[in-house]
Amino acid sequence: MNAYTFRIARPETRRIEVELLIEARGEPHLDVRLPVWTPGSYLVREHQRHVDGLNAQADDGSELPVSKVDKHTWRVATSGARMVRVAYRLHCFELTVRTNHVDATHAFLNPSAAVVFVVGREQEPCTVSLRMPESWRAWVALPLEEGHSQVYRAQDYDELADSPFELGTEGSHTSHLFTAQGVPHEVVVWGRGDLDARRVIPDIQKIIDAEAAIFGGLPYRDRYLFILHLNDKGRGGLEHRRSCALLVPRFSFVQKAAYEDFLLLVAHEFFHLWNVKRLRPAAFTPYDWTRENHTRLLWAMEGLTSTYEVMALRRAGLITPQRFLEIWAERCTQLLRTPGRLRTSLAQASYDAWIKHYRPDESTQNTTVSYYLKGSVVGFLLDLELRRRSGGARSLDDLVRILFEKHGAAPGLPEDGVEKAAIELLGTESGLYDWFETAVRSTRELPLAEAMAAVGLTVVLHAARNAEDKGDAEEDPTDAPDPAAQTRAFLGATLRDRSGALEVTSVAEGSPAQLCGLAAGDELVACDGFRADLKVRLSRAPPGQTVRLSLFRMDELLEVAVQPAPAPRDTVMFVPAGKPPPEIHTQREKWLGAVWPAE
Repeated sequence: MNAYTFRIARPETRRIEVELLIEARGEPHLDVRLPVWTPGSYLVREHQRHVDGLNAQADDGSELPVSKVDKHTWRVATSGARMVRVAYRLHCFELTVRTNHVDATHAFLNPSAAVVFVVGREQEPCTVSLRMPESWRAWVALPLEEGHSQVYRAQDYDELADSPFELGTEGSHTSHLFTAQGVPHEVVVWGRGDLDARRVIPDIQKIIDAEAAIFGGLPYRDRYLFILHLNDKGRGGLEHRRSCALLVPRFSFVQKAAYEDFLLLVAHEFFHLWNVKRLRPAAFTPYDWTRENHTRLLWAMEGLTSTYEVMALRRAGLITPQRFLEIWAERCTQLLRTPGRLRTSLAQASYDAWIKHYRPDESTQNTTVSYYLKGSVVGFLLDLELRRRSGGARSLDDLVRILFEKHGAAPGLPEDGVEKAAIELLGTESGLYDWFETAVRSTRELPLAEAMAAVGLTVVLHAARNAEDKGDAEEDPTDAPDPAAQTRAFLGATLRDRSGALEVTSVAEGSPAQLCGLAAGDELVACDGFRADLKVRLSRAPPGQTVRLSLFRMDELLEVAVQPAPAPRDTVMFVPAGKPPPEIHTQREKWLGAVWPAE
């Protein structure tokens, strides 16, 4: 048994004390190790940098020698002791879903970033005892040890690492209990904001019901915990086997777009219950806590989950068919505006997640593609392809069910498992191998128009009509813009406001901005000698006409001449394709769950 204790004597110091009591079992030394990464967040984060003063004692209280053998492993000489107590301080000041945060009102502890394990004993049971201020209580998905009120039990280190703790005062938290699919659920909220539980809880229930319907029920029968942190601006989510951690801006529950974003986050993390937490790549089975765990399947783990976050909201009735199509038009537009899609395949982007996705720089949009974004679009198109090639008999639901049934336990999902299951679903003559070759392993453009035609929709590619045009859907085809119409000016630089200037954050490959020498970090201060309304002046510059940009680069005032180009046709709009045959009309209605356009 690995017996842990978390002590929080003075939470205002933003640290805790961690102890591990273990049997020596006659071993001359024991190696204790802290993971270097957190499952679900594919970056080596060096959690051990927050460990302070790790030491060890024998059962008689005498000090035992400790030496560090690598960046994340400490070696304890047992010196003949029967029991060994390892102790250290852990500094907790990072408020993210994957790290640890403590202040006077709460503690959020992510065991994979907080708790060392004994090398070789990862499969043994663990207990966690809590020693915290008297007014505090705990929320965690782990079961209580029988006969104890503050001792929790995990069957092994993997389960412990997958079970975050939320601790704190009742006054700084609100708790909301509800039942979904006949199973108890709880939402615990830390932080203040405009959350109205009377609206939020029923919407979460609808998401749970919609996703459970895909698999014929929930993969657990005891309870599930949502840990929700409200903060000033951070956003994130992390899935766990019987809980999830969500971080959202505190005022996310009234404004329509912000609330939709919150619901998408809930739907995403909850779908991970099946996809990643149970169905996971063989490369993650078991996790190697010491290094990167590479797989080319993150497009399926995260991308298909991002597909279902949108589908779940539609099936739950939380977005309309119109909004469903708008979201996909926006995502397809975002993908077309990522030059890196033509340089890095989806499979390669998945493999390179550890060095690229969580470490973006000014070259990111030009050199790679997000496996979340492109993966979600590929999932969206795969659903349509399965429907089209099967005459409406099969869909993405059938595929994810088969994957869960076949590979939802060890040894996990093979690298070619998704493709093989899809081909088996439709037959070897379906042509899906070539489809996967294009969508996953190549950098060719995705077959968007062909997929949308199968449900009676036309894809209109046009230049953005204004800076806010991010893609759309129109019920009336006559409302679609003319792709050949005169376009606005295109600079090809991503800009953000900074103290009265416009800072360049990135420039697109081959764009006028790149050709004239603009670079990330440049601060634009004037256009043709005038400072006012820089964004407006740049957007109104006629394509092909030279303008002079004044800028600061490393505090030096420079001037460059640039010729904005006509805006590219990189904006997607979906419109109905006239009067489709009855079978196409039926397919679209079945796919959307409603008639669109409304008759």
